[in-house]
Amino acid sequence: MEREQDERALLALRGGLRGRFRRSFDGMENAFEVLQDRLDHTLTPTQRGELTPILQELQAQLLCLRRLGDQASDAATAALLHGTCTPRPIDLPGQLREICAIIKEEAARYDLPFEMELLTDGAEVLPTAGDASLLNGLLTNLVSNTLAAAPAAHITLVCSPGKFIYRDNGPGLPPDAKALLTDGAWSDRLLHAGGLGLPLIAVYAKAMGWTTAAGDGPGTELVFTLPAAPDLDGLTLESAAEHYAEQQSRRLVIRRELAVAAQTISEQ
Repeated sequence: MEREQDERALLALRGGLRGRFRRSFDGMENAFEVLQDRLDHTLTPTQRGELTPILQELQAQLLCLRRLGDQASDAATAALLHGTCTPRPIDLPGQLREICAIIKEEAARYDLPFEMELLTDGAEVLPTAGDASLLNGLLTNLVSNTLAAAPAAHITLVCSPGKFIYRDNGPGLPPDAKALLTDGAWSDRLLHAGGLGLPLIAVYAKAMGWTTAAGDGPGTELVFTLPAAPDLDGLTLESAAEHYAEQQSRRLVIRRELAVAAQTISEQ
């Protein structure tokens, strides 16, 4: 009964709250498109030159707000996610290859100069328990944090039985950021900063049954210990339509995250 109540609350918060955010932002984007059309067809070149930068700034802020809305809806469900998420058998390298391919394609849209490689020590399949959507959110947030700190970073993903490592050659996480990821401890600095990316990474990992530890090497290194490999018979086969819909959903999340990263880098 308690789990059923949590699932209903999760649906109300995650679906309803996120849906309301998205409807509002969709309406604002439509309004911006109409305004852009009016600028292009009714104003003089001088007037357009004066107003276009303002419109571009508003559109950039809308992009940040849309991303924050998604994060806020996930943060609102964090307390429920661990109890309601049911990790399923996934092929970790297969999932990561697909996510990495989308990240690289979308990064090219914004000329983001980072490199990303996946190492599996020759293993084609490494089954573990997880959730494809949460894995996408976890990795996208990690990449976004890396780019904010080191736009031209080299990111390495390492898969081995029972372990997944995220590593970059950037400046690394401050001690309080590591403590937030591994222990859930908020420093005053992070509280005032108000970021949601780091705590959501921890929430996604915990919901999948993964444990998180911070490495001691240079740059950022996070080591995720994975659950025991489940029976491959439990792998769920998706239809072509379901797989395409999942890909598009992943791409949309990644595109928005990288667009914000590109905007942040341009302002630095």
